[in-house]
Amino acid sequence: MSQQRQRSRLRLYLAAFSANLSFTSCGCAMAWTSPVLDNLDKSLGMEVSTSSKSWIGSLIAVGAICGPLMANKLLDRVGRRWTLILDVMLLILSWVIVGLPGLRLTFVDPLSLLYFGRFLSGVAVGIIFMSLPVYIAEISDVESRGPLGSLNELFIAFGFFFEYVFGSVTTYLQLAMASTAIPLLFLATFWWMPESPHFLVMRGRKAEALKAIKWIRNYGDDEDAAAEKEAQEIQALLDDTKDQSSPCRDLVMVKGNRRALLISCGLIFAQQFTGINVVQFYTQSILEDSSKPQQASGLPTGVAPMLVGGTQFFSSILTPIATRLFGIKIPLLLSALGAAIGQGALGIYFVLSDMEEGHGSVAFELIPVISMVFFMASFCIGLGPLPWAVMGEMFPPNVKALSSSVVSSFCFLLTFILTKFFKIVSDEYGRHSPIFFFAFCCFFGLIFIALTIPDTRGMTLQEIQDVLNGRTHRCQSPAVRRVTQTGSMIQIIMRSGLLVEQPDHSKNLLASEEEQHPMIPMITDNKHELPAKHTAIYNSKAYKEATKV
Repeated sequence: MSQQRQRSRLRLYLAAFSANLSFTSCGCAMAWTSPVLDNLDKSLGMEVSTSSKSWIGSLIAVGAICGPLMANKLLDRVGRRWTLILDVMLLILSWVIVGLPGLRLTFVDPLSLLYFGRFLSGVAVGIIFMSLPVYIAEISDVESRGPLGSLNELFIAFGFFFEYVFGSVTTYLQLAMASTAIPLLFLATFWWMPESPHFLVMRGRKAEALKAIKWIRNYGDDEDAAAEKEAQEIQALLDDTKDQSSPCRDLVMVKGNRRALLISCGLIFAQQFTGINVVQFYTQSILEDSSKPQQASGLPTGVAPMLVGGTQFFSSILTPIATRLFGIKIPLLLSALGAAIGQGALGIYFVLSDMEEGHGSVAFELIPVISMVFFMASFCIGLGPLPWAVMGEMFPPNVKALSSSVVSSFCFLLTFILTKFFKIVSDEYGRHSPIFFFAFCCFFGLIFIALTIPDTRGMTLQEIQDVLNGRTHRCQSPAVRRVTQTGSMIQIIMRSGLLVEQPDHSKNLLASEEEQHPMIPMITDNKHELPAKHTAIYNSKAYKEATKV
């Protein structure tokens, strides 16, 4: 059974893998500054001021703020698939523009080309961060949605690692050319992938939606009924929001949408204020500040960033496993706690370093590398990928494009603020000040996650909307939720032929949770929790069909 299930998901995994190559392209664009900026004067054959380097590094965040706002209409007009394809084409164009200054052309200002190219890169990155989680959430089934949604950090980390490695052995122009390889690979593989069935049903293209569902689920010709059932479930989700005609109004007026927006933006705030982009953009700078001028904590120049990037990549492999075993909430909590410890240790190191306590010993000089590796590993198991997975599953179809653009733009606004002003604050108040601030924000994120994030393991997208809107309690087991949605418990029992008593109470079974029939709590995932006289009901075919998750 397990092998058959895995075979049936092979095409789903193939589509998710291909789509996530766009995230690898984002990682390349975001990490490009780390190996390039320090040698930019030599690469361009001209002196580049510190202010210009700062803008080259932060303009990608400015573009990423604008990208989601542009993609808001694209998602619902041309579809999720074509939005990603067109966007990666834009990213390739940005690499061409970024690479031109390496030719040392005399008839054009190289800094202007760099500014424009980095801005376009940011626009492309912003669109991908908004669009890809939506596509992954809509093609995934209930069991695979969490693990597949958490793959993004793994693919982004590979992009960072790619730039760190190739940036240390190539020239400026060669690195720009090499960076187009991942986007080209994405186009070569994703071109053959299907559109999101949700988008096709929303546009009334049911025949294409059924074809996409059958391909993704690997259904045979004799499984048309299963594909039809999934299409009907998608249509029901769309019908639930079809009377809500104003996405802007519904985003703030509907209870479930407000909660989803609060949770998504809160997670993004917690993610960004771990200081992750400061660490990624200024890895070499932070480590060199902590040790000798030509070394990063006793390691040769360039090795420490590769070590941090490698940690980011390999620790991201654990995220899908963790989400499958524990859901989303527990990895998020552990991630926030570990990130706080890592940043706190780095801040303590900077305080002791300024006091010249223990300075010069090998163990002491390795503290910043160990702290950043621990921080990166902690970040990648939760706060890195999972806020985007949460965003992809929290919003109903009628506000998904708008809400995704708002959350993504908010993310990159925070990125711009942090990367632009980190060095200023660090120089003014000491290196330890922003690091301790990030550690405090990690603890704030820990509290926020514990209090607000529901456990969505085993839930369909419709069931998540029920939880957010207060129609179903988030602590109910999947079996109880399924029974409640199916209808009357009495009808299930009567179909089993085992119990027909108390038919006059059936009206209570569709009431609120507090008013439910006393028999409802006995429906559980664990048959040992059932009263002994009702074990036959648990074993009945009707019960198993009604509570199947």
